[in-house]
Amino acid sequence: MNKKITKALAVLILIFLIPHPGTSGEELDNQMQEFPDVPAGNINYVAIQSLKDNGIIQGYSDGNFKPDKEISRAEALKIITLTTWRIVEEELNSVILPSEPIFNDLEEDAWYMNYIFIAKSKEIINGYDDGSFRPDENINLAETLKIYLECLNVKKYPDPSNLDFADVNNEGWYAKYVAYAHSLETLNINANNEIFPDKKLTRGDFAEIAYRIQNAHNNGYKFGKATFYGKAVHGNNTASGEIFDMYSFTAAHKTLPFGTIVEVKSLSTGKTVEVKITDRGPYGPGRVLDLSSSAFEQLASLGTGIINVQYRIVDSI
Repeated sequence: MNKKITKALAVLILIFLIPHPGTSGEELDNQMQEFPDVPAGNINYVAIQSLKDNGIIQGYSDGNFKPDKEISRAEALKIITLTTWRIVEEELNSVILPSEPIFNDLEEDAWYMNYIFIAKSKEIINGYDDGSFRPDENINLAETLKIYLECLNVKKYPDPSNLDFADVNNEGWYAKYVAYAHSLETLNINANNEIFPDKKLTRGDFAEIAYRIQNAHNNGYKFGKATFYGKAVHGNNTASGEIFDMYSFTAAHKTLPFGTIVEVKSLSTGKTVEVKITDRGPYGPGRVLDLSSSAFEQLASLGTGIINVQYRIVDSI
């Protein structure tokens, strides 16, 4: 990865983090509604709906969000110039492009030229070492973590040598960013202990990352996968000494003190439940909570088996 990653990549973050100026009352009312293509049950439902309700993201003219669509750097740059720098139509129309190319891979009559010129003149973007801007290029998870955490001005990163992900090079340029995101419990880790650092992100993926990191930093939430246990161990002792009751709202966690009350929310439905930590576990990759079957059913059907959740402590001993 080129260490001179252009600042323009960072604008992808602002697609989700900065509202458009001059939003009308009607538009604000619409922001409280679901996107038709992101109903409850969508894997990124809570992230997308939360950002929408807070006026941070907007959909397309047809009312949809298009969570599976990739975002180009040029599209992202337009959003940042219209929001962060308060660029108005008059300023755009008054731009006189230089005779020399701004970057060597831009089409002279492309819709994005004025935005790119203004962004470069304001030092938002520098481009790549080869003189290109790559307006249609997408971004992957590793690049996003780097840019996001640098934009948050993180000063100290964990030692990445202890990472044990199956698809992460602990000596790679991105390892420290993965280590930091992992310390916040924001990564989506699959059953094979993979996070796919090279995966090209969709709008839904990016909304999820933005939501998780912002809420981990600002609100103390942690994220991961929740499973359940029930009838097979009903009546057995737990690590705390309490008898496990599948009908009580309890959970297992690796480290939280016994008796801690935790609020758990399904990231695909928005449903919540409060549980008491009475046991230890779970231990599979990416798994953070083992809920009693009754608690799990407050969030999803038992047939789901495993769900993505956010959780936070609401009462501790």
